Order: sequence, then C-alpha cells, then structure tokens
Amino acid sequence: MTYLVELFIILLLTKIGAHLSNVFNFPSVIGELLVGIIAGPAVLGILAPTNLVHYFSELGVIILMFIAGLEGNLQMLMKYWKPSVTIAILGVIVPTGSAALLCALVFGFSWETALFIGLVLSATSVSITVQVLREMNRMNSREGAMILGAAVADDIICVILLGLSISFVGSSGTSGIALLKLIGPKILFFVIAFLLGKWFVPKFLEIFSKLNASENDTTAAIILCFGFAALAVSMGMSDVLGAYFAGLAISETKFKEKLSLKIEPIGYAVFIPVFFVSIGLSISFKGMQNDIFFIILLIIIAILGKQIGCGLGAKAFGLTWDESNIVGAGMVSRGEMALVVANVALNANVVDQNHYTAMIIVTVITTLIAPLILKFYIQRTEREEVYAKNQIN
Repeated sequence: MTYLVELFIILLLTKIGAHLSNVFNFPSVIGELLVGIIAGPAVLGILAPTNLVHYFSELGVIILMFIAGLEGNLQMLMKYWKPSVTIAILGVIVPTGSAALLCALVFGFSWETALFIGLVLSATSVSITVQVLREMNRMNSREGAMILGAAVADDIICVILLGLSISFVGSSGTSGIALLKLIGPKILFFVIAFLLGKWFVPKFLEIFSKLNASENDTTAAIILCFGFAALAVSMGMSDVLGAYFAGLAISETKFKEKLSLKIEPIGYAVFIPVFFVSIGLSISFKGMQNDIFFIILLIIIAILGKQIGCGLGAKAFGLTWDESNIVGAGMVSRGEMALVVANVALNANVVDQNHYTAMIIVTVITTLIAPLILKFYIQRTEREEVYAKNQIN
C-alpha cells in the first residue's frame, strides 16, 4: 500500500467514524480510535503501524497539545497550581500502589516487576482528554485547568520515578549525583521555557509578522511549537509538554485568536486524526486470552486508581463531587508515557513479552474507555447546573 492510499483510507474512515460517534452521542475521538482497531491488525488488517503513521501521529499529538496551550489560560493554571500538584501526586500513588500490590501479592511477581507495572498505570496522557474538553467547552473551566496542570505535574513525576526505577534496576545503584543529573535538566527546562515564553516568544512573533512572505504568523507559531518540543526532548521531557508550553506562551500575546484559527485546520485536517488512529493500530488481541484475568484487573485499577485518587485530590480543594469526578475522569487516559515505561521494563528484562503485550492492551483499552467516562461526568454536571438554575428561577 502506498502512503497516498494509506492517508486516503485513514482520513476517509476517521471522518466517517467521528460522524457516527457523534450520531450516537459518543465523543468523536471514540470513532477515530475504533477506526484504528477495526481497520488495523487487530481485526481487518487494512492498515498497519507504518513509519508514515508513526511520524504523522507524532506531529498530530504535538499539534494537538500546542492547540491546547493556545486555548489555555495561564492565569487560571497558576491559580490552581496547588490542587494540580496534589491531584497529580495522588493520581500516581493510588494506581501505582494498587497495581504493585496486586501484581506482587495476587500474581506472585517480584516487587521489582510489580513496581514497574504499577508505574505504567501512573502515567496520564491528557491528549485524548483535551479533545473531549474542547468538544464540550470545558477547556477553561476550573476542572479543565486542574486537569491540564495536573497532567504537567504528572509527566514530571513519572519521568523522575522512571529514572529512579532504572537506576535501581541497574547494577550501579543510585547516587546523589545521578539523581541530580536526572532531575536537574527537567527543572532547567521549566526555567528556560518560562524565560523564552515571557521575553522571546512575543518578540519572535512581532518580527515574523513583518516579513514580506505568506502566512508569516502561522509559520512562526509552528516554528515555536516544534522548537519548544525539541527543547523538551533534549532535556528529558515529553515533546507534547514542550508544545503545550509554546502554545501557552503564545496565548499571552495579541496573536492568540488569529493563530488559533490558523493552526486548528492544519492539525485537525490531517495530523491529529492519524494520531488517534495510531493508538488503535497498536492493539492486538493475539495471546490476550492467556492473561485475560490479569488484564481485566489492571484495567479496573487503571481506571479507579486515577478516578478515585485524582477525584479526592480535587475534592480536597473545594470542588463539588461532580466536578471532582470530571477531574478524575480527565486523568484516566494513558498514552505515550505509559508506552515508554512499558518499553523500558521490557528492555531491562523486568517483564516478559507476554506481560508487555498485556500492558499495551491495558493502556489502549483504558484510553478508549476514558473519553466515555469523562463525557458522562461532564453531561451529569451540566444537568445539575441547569437544575440548580431552574430552582433559583
């Protein structure tokens, strides 16, 4: 299959899938994810996870998080930084601890393996959540701000825990210098990102806007998006985190509204649909029956661990139970960080191929379920808000 045919099939099927999802009142992302599963190796085998799909999906998730930053509200994020950090910490402790205890005490894994499996469940991917929040106009609600802030903190915590885990698995042990080398670049990234966002980004956009060329502002925004993403990767952070901070920096400038209208068509016309399809393409049901009980229990822990841990963190800062459940549901989705942790565990021989496959299946299925849970709680909250207004009137 040529790359042109591949793109033709993906773009055609994702729009049909999104349409059918909306017809049945599901988030559109569900249809796009199911396209990957049904058309991919798991069912029909029409599509496969090729290099084209990989690179387009990488660009897709980067642009998606860049758009989330563009539509963000820095003041609101700063306002809710304390609950965001609390939510992230509880959202790591509860699923990681629960999964580790399950694996060690019920299935007889070593504590080393159990902790790595637990760490896979600790990693939140907010890219799916962003899509649902955008569709339901909740991006700049306080729940949305807490989810995005907690996702940033969650990413940092997971990177640090992964580094610590690798150090303990390795033969050299963990030293203070090693930990400083691990954590130092992450802290430095935030300092550099803040300084660039405050001083460099506005001037860069001003200069580019005066060039005698077409689409100057749009090109400048894309340059900043990829530049921040590359900076994040070079300092041991996720590329989507860098893209998000680039968007957030631009959101504080006068170019925000104009660039939002320009960037969204680029992302949603091609790259973002490929990203959602790629998640479905990664799933395979081969050998799943051998670990079905293990997989089901991990899925339950993956969902309830984030829902309960993050929900309680939000509730502790004055949100209603409905709003707290939105925060919990918004943190359920797993993604690239979970896949990275699983791959590290496999390469370190901490888990075997069968259990690696099981973790991938848990990650993908959890990601499929998460938008449904999030939409359910948002709709319930909206009904409560309407009811409360009617009571007042």
